[in-house]
Amino acid sequence: MNRRVLMAVAVSAGVLAAGGFAVAKSEHHNNGHNLLGAKLNQNGKHDVTKINNNSVVAEVSNKKVVGMSAGNLPVRKVKSNKKMAEGGIGTMQIAANGDVRLAQMADAYYGYCFDTGLDVYCYWYPATDVVVTDTWVPYP
Repeated sequence: MNRRVLMAVAVSAGVLAAGGFAVAKSEHHNNGHNLLGAKLNQNGKHDVTKINNNSVVAEVSNKKVVGMSAGNLPVRKVKSNKKMAEGGIGTMQIAANGDVRLAQMADAYYGYCFDTGLDVYCYWYPATDVVVTDTWVPYP
């Protein structure tokens, strides 16, 4: 082997060992509105689901979600103009005998995301279901 090839292999191995390998996290998007269901009309803390051994809890006040937690998992409050979770929120059916013109709506969705280290679980709500009091970061 020539010296340049040997040096390139050694440098490459050192960079990989020092930097580690980047692992992509799996994203799980859930419709929080549908998961809460009728509990959205009841004040209090409600179990929504589980992430591993952590219970996902939504706190509701006056028919609005004011916070979510999942045991000791860190939470990130995010917003998006895209519908990130499927469900029947905000859909409408129209029967008409002529031209129909609809005004374009700019819907906003708010989510609580929990990072387990390997996966990210987000619970999304339409703007009408959430109390927006502090800064929400745009979802990537």
